[in-house]
Amino acid sequence: MIDDRETCCFLHIVKNVLSADGYYLLPVKDYEDIQPDKVFMGYYDEKYIYLVPKRIVQFCNIALEYNGLEPFNMKRILENLFALDLIKVHWVLSKEVRYRPQKRVGKTKCSVFRKADNAYITLNRSRFENFFKEEQ
Repeated sequence: MIDDRETCCFLHIVKNVLSADGYYLLPVKDYEDIQPDKVFMGYYDEKYIYLVPKRIVQFCNIALEYNGLEPFNMKRILENLFALDLIKVHWVLSKEVRYRPQKRVGKTKCSVFRKADNAYITLNRSRFENFFKEEQ
């Protein structure tokens, strides 16, 4: 169990979104298989789940607002997920941590002006899946 309530709630919302019918993830290799009748949330491969930050945070905020709660402190949540080894991070030369490392999917090219389009919240897939097995 995770001590921080927001982090735990965030993980549960992510799990619920990823298992809901109206949302989907694409395998990295099948990046062109768009499902127009569902909401795209990111990609996955054997090791990681690459969530589009804007979409998952927006979904969390909608769910929280619907329940009369304040938006998450995403910086703190990402720090907690990193401390628990649940997300992949990127260290930059200044020794700072970037919580949304870039990932190239398909033929996407990273432009200097659009780096955020290729940056994902990268969940360690096995640890994320085991988190919910341990709760049961």
